[in-house]
Amino acid sequence: MLRSRRFLVWLRKVHAWVGLAGAALGLLFGVTGILLNHRAVMKLPGGRIDVEKVQLQLAEAPATPEALARELASHLGFAPERARWQIQASRPVHFGGASVTAAETWTIHLGTHTRQARGIYLPGNRTVEVERRRADFVGALQRMHKADSGHAPWILLADAFAGALIILTLSGTLLWTRLAGSRLLAVALAGGGFATLMGVAALAW
Repeated sequence: MLRSRRFLVWLRKVHAWVGLAGAALGLLFGVTGILLNHRAVMKLPGGRIDVEKVQLQLAEAPATPEALARELASHLGFAPERARWQIQASRPVHFGGASVTAAETWTIHLGTHTRQARGIYLPGNRTVEVERRRADFVGALQRMHKADSGHAPWILLADAFAGALIILTLSGTLLWTRLAGSRLLAVALAGGGFATLMGVAALAW
C-alpha cells in the first residue's frame, strides 16, 4: 500500500511537471491546429503566403546537388544547413499520347518558418528555376505547427512535445484508474473513444 501511494505521488508530480513544461507548446499547437482545421469551413483568417518564381543564372553547371544547394543558399540568404535536396532519376513517362524519357531532376529545398525556396534544376544547365514563398505571421505559425522549416532544433522540440503528450496520456490514464472509478469503466471509456476515433476517421478515408 505504501509503495502504491508513493508511486501515485510520483506519478502526479511527473504528470504535473511534464504538463507545465509543455504548456507553451501546447498553446501554440492548439491555436494553430484550430486555424488549420477550420480555416476553410468557418472562413477563419488563414496565413497568407506570397509566391514568386524566378530564373537564376548560375556561374557554372554544378557537379552535385550539394554544390547547387550551397550556391542557392548563399544567393537567397539561407544558412547552408537549412538545405535539403532530392534527385529524381531519368524515367519513361507518357506525354501527349507518346512515350518519352523525362530528364533527371534535382530539387533543392530551403526554408525557415517565414521564408521558403524551392529550386528545380536539370543537370548540365546554367539556369535553375526558383520558387520563393514568404509567409505572414499566421502563416509562419502554421508552418511551425507542421515543422515545415526543416530546422533540426525545432523538429526535436516538436518531437519532445509529442513525447510529452504520450507521457501525459499514459500517466493520466494510470491516475484515473487508481483514483477514480473501476478499471472496467476505464476500459469502456477508452474503448468508446477509440471506436469513435476510428468511426469518424473512416468517414473521411
